Amino acid sequence: EIFKTQLRAIYRASYYGTISIMFPMIISVKEVKRIKEIVAEVKAELTAEGIPFKDCELGIMIETPAAVMISDLLAEEVDFFSIGTNDLTQYTMAVDRGNAKVAYLYSSYNPAVLRSMKNIIEAANAAGIMVGMCGEAAADPLLIPLLISFGLGEFSVSATSVLATRGTIAKWSRAEADELAAKALSLATETEVAELLKANAR
Repeated sequence: EIFKTQLRAIYRASYYGTISIMFPMIISVKEVKRIKEIVAEVKAELTAEGIPFKDCELGIMIETPAAVMISDLLAEEVDFFSIGTNDLTQYTMAVDRGNAKVAYLYSSYNPAVLRSMKNIIEAANAAGIMVGMCGEAAADPLLIPLLISFGLGEFSVSATSVLATRGTIAKWSRAEADELAAKALSLATETEVAELLKANAR
């Protein structure tokens, strides 16, 4: 009931502007289908009550290993993806980044994390939906060429990082980014990846 109240408020607000709705912590297609059923119920109720609204794009945050593994299936159900790199890295590496004793294991340069990002982006692009990224990795100048190569459509960064991120993107051609990404994905450890990216930083 709380969820429906939230959705009603969002859809009522949609009449006055363009709104997209993103759902976090998705782990299954079943969840997304149920969300869409509840959204349909809310829209039907608003219509019956004569309350105006506009359709909203529905998207999901990809931040669990489960969502990564079925990203191709999830892409068929939604309008867009956003990759939550902070939680994706944490859950992929089974590391609590707030725990100082194991925080050293937390790294977006880990090959498992990089391959996860690539798989998500490729699944979204194959389905023809927008895929963006938020979290620290989106503004990391060392990772940006890899994200360009993978085909990321949108970088969501803090206001203070916008100009620097745009500047880094402008320094890379797709061919150059593809060459670096191929080398990075052939490496076995995060240390090797980090050294490669630092050596090619712009």
